[in-house]
Amino acid sequence: MKNWGKPQLLALAGSLVVAVLLMWLPRTEEVPTNAAAPARMTIDDRIAEAVALVNGSEPMKGIMALRDLEKEHPDHAGIHMQLGLFSVQSGQLDKAVQRFERVAELDPKGYPEAYAMLGRSYAAMDSIGPAVEAIERYKELTSDPE
Repeated sequence: MKNWGKPQLLALAGSLVVAVLLMWLPRTEEVPTNAAAPARMTIDDRIAEAVALVNGSEPMKGIMALRDLEKEHPDHAGIHMQLGLFSVQSGQLDKAVQRFERVAELDPKGYPEAYAMLGRSYAAMDSIGPAVEAIERYKELTSDPE
């Protein structure tokens, strides 16, 4: 090092600075956070994502996401349909009936299975008359032989 002059020492110092800066640079492309993703997703994509959460490891997070979607889109039959199905799963049949009636009100031809689930929910609550009416309506809307 005694024989090194000022240019060699500057070159060594510059090399060290460049090496340190290169070590601090990110090695992979940054992935955008999920916070911006819902703005680009369709409502059906957001419903599917919430349903996946409910059926996966974070059911309450999925239910809350569906409820938030319901606040944003109160007249979307698909949201009410999913919430109705989850109400049946959790044994909240009175809520399920309300959800399926709302689906039938909003889009009966788009979701004929709402009448089938409405009939099943009424039957489980021992309300046979409304259950039969709902199943008859389902039979009118679908060609499903079962």
